[in-house]
Order: sequence, then C-alpha cells, then structure tokens
Amino acid sequence: MTLRRPFDDSDELVLHRLFFALMPSAEAVEEIARVRGGLGVAKSHVLDHRLHMTLWALDLPMTPTPGIIDDLCAAAAKVSAPALRLVLREAVGNGQVACLKPGEPMPVLKAFQQKLQLAIADARIWPNRGFRFEPHVTLAYGMDEGFRREVLPISWRAEEFVLVHSLVGLTEHVPLGRWALGA
Repeated sequence: MTLRRPFDDSDELVLHRLFFALMPSAEAVEEIARVRGGLGVAKSHVLDHRLHMTLWALDLPMTPTPGIIDDLCAAAAKVSAPALRLVLREAVGNGQVACLKPGEPMPVLKAFQQKLQLAIADARIWPNRGFRFEPHVTLAYGMDEGFRREVLPISWRAEEFVLVHSLVGLTEHVPLGRWALGA
C-alpha cells in the first residue's frame, strides 16, 4: 500500500520510515520545548510527542511488511544494555535543521547503538545508505540561519528504546515495540 500526501496537489509519495529511538522523559520534553521555543522562526517545529533520539533508521517506499517488523522486533529483543543517562548540552542549526546535541562523546550510548545495529545486521537488515549515528534530538526544520550555542544541560535516564513507524511529512509516528534497558 502506498499513501499520497493529503491536501496537496503534488503526486509525491509518502515515505515510510522505520526507526529505533530513545524518547526523552516528560521533564526533559519540557526543557527541550523551552529551548525550541527560543529558536525563532522555522517552517516546522517538532511537536513534543515526536521528540526522540534516532538510533537506527530505514526508509521504505511502501508500508512495511509484517515480516520486516517481526525481524526488527526479534533483533531488538536480543539486545540487552543498562539504562542510559543522556545529556544534551548544545543547540545547533545548519540553516535547514535545528537540533540539540550532547556536545561531548557519550561512549556508553555509542556502544549501545552499535550493539543494536549489529543485532539488526544479523537479521540481514541494513539502515539507510549513509546512515551514521550522530546523537541528537531534532527541534525544527526550515531555519534560515546556522548557529551553535551552549544550553543548560538537559538530562534524562532512558529506560527503554522503541521501534517507530513514521509517515514522513505527515507527522505521524506509530510505536511498534518497546524494549526495556536494564537498571
């Protein structure tokens, strides 16, 4: 099944994206929203309920099959890791996208992401060509200017990771699975 964008005279097709992510806590979402609110004009701000840190992503031209979803879920179930403390310390914009980044290396997060990516590769599923894990939380799209500035640290403990089906451009995220991270 292929979806077309509603209320649009374009024949552009909807892109389906499957991604694994860490979701910020409710308290972190409030802090992230304050930073986002200070960004100024953007074509589109990421809504609170869609804020996340992508760990792995795969774009598909059509609705994902149950088989690929089952395989991704089985791969995720094989990954065990401790809960993760995430800290975002800088706001960065490149003239197109604005995001929050850690501002310093996070080796435990990187090790977890690599473990997840290897489990998925064992299922013979690969991420988007050129996908490179760069920890960030996207805040807005369509910013007119670039910037980099420190922010008060925004921290949360990630106790689970999720698999999400996104209809890109339609701002719809459908959770497909959740896996706990150990204490």
